[in-house]
Amino acid sequence: MKSKTFNCFIESLLYTTAVYLVFFHFSSFKYSFLAMNLHPLLIVIAVISLKYGTYMSGFVVSFSIIYYILAYIGLGRDMIIFFSSFEYYKFILMFFFTALFLGKLRDTTDQKIMHLEGEVSKTREDYEKQKENNVKLITINSRLKKRIISSRESIVTLNQIKSSFANMNVEQIYTEAILVMRQFLESDVVSIYSFNHEKNFMRLKLRAGNGRIPGFLQVKKDSVFDEVIKAGAPMEFPLDIEGDSPIFVSPIKNNDEILGFINIERMSLEASERYSYEMFKIITHWLNEALSEAFVKEEKEIKENYLKDTKIFTMGYFNKIMSEEERRKKLLGMDFMAFETKIEGVTPDEVAEMIKGKVRESDFMAMDDNKLRILFPATTAASKELLMEKIASLFHGIEVDFYEI
Repeated sequence: MKSKTFNCFIESLLYTTAVYLVFFHFSSFKYSFLAMNLHPLLIVIAVISLKYGTYMSGFVVSFSIIYYILAYIGLGRDMIIFFSSFEYYKFILMFFFTALFLGKLRDTTDQKIMHLEGEVSKTREDYEKQKENNVKLITINSRLKKRIISSRESIVTLNQIKSSFANMNVEQIYTEAILVMRQFLESDVVSIYSFNHEKNFMRLKLRAGNGRIPGFLQVKKDSVFDEVIKAGAPMEFPLDIEGDSPIFVSPIKNNDEILGFINIERMSLEASERYSYEMFKIITHWLNEALSEAFVKEEKEIKENYLKDTKIFTMGYFNKIMSEEERRKKLLGMDFMAFETKIEGVTPDEVAEMIKGKVRESDFMAMDDNKLRILFPATTAASKELLMEKIASLFHGIEVDFYEI
């Protein structure tokens, strides 16, 4: 803006000075300068006004008036006659009105150009956004076509899995539910939680992927899970960049009682959220019966496989759980740690008393006549030393030598 003002000032001074010198100072017809029909100063004013607009044309008008009056005085004329005779002061008025009219015309043109440039810029932005959306739609449509093509196989697969649930134990049902969610929804992190209505408390049953939601969680008022409890139906939530909150949550219900939740905590960036959410609702509705039965069945199954009056499992049931953990590691990449030791002269009741209140509900311990095994699900090898110390503290005073299995 400053450079434009400076340029206007210099051009106005140069052009008006040139006109004054050519048409008056060095001219042989000085008297004609005051009464030219198409005055050269008027032409300069018109050019500058059209180039710079109303505001800056003030420079050229000022210089033109100064040079016109200098010429008038230079010819020995009286200033009183100048302001009283329309023949002379009409040029002053012409200078002003020409600058005003043509300057306004330039200003209006500039405003229209700025408006059009803004419209063009906005149109370009809209075009780029639309182009980006079109690329996304093409990608989504391509993926949808693939899914539609494989829908028959998918329905057959789901029905086969559903029919196989009847012959599975609880842990196997949880695994299959996670596999189904992974297979059909391209989800990075899937989890299943049980829910204690009386204590308003959630406990993690199984998670595939590196999730950040705690394994034990108190359901707070107006939290994600509280909203799902109130709604009693699947819900979609905004993406949490930190991963502290799930994207999709569905209650696992037995009649109207909520027994737990199945969650999508994080999805593949390539997945379509809208399509995936609709699929999520369909699949969780389909899984609800099997999972609700699993929650109901779990307590009975666990009690049936405890050694009498203890929370120590039979070795047969432990081996089934161990096999399922090995399967989860192969299919879902879920790590676990398991240890074994020979133990003699100690009864299951004595072991149960030693570990009372010191072992997580998600851990498994089994015992037979001469050995004891402990399984820590969802545990990496990096925790081995810490776990060995924990086990040693459980059996303080008893000579045991645990080794990894």
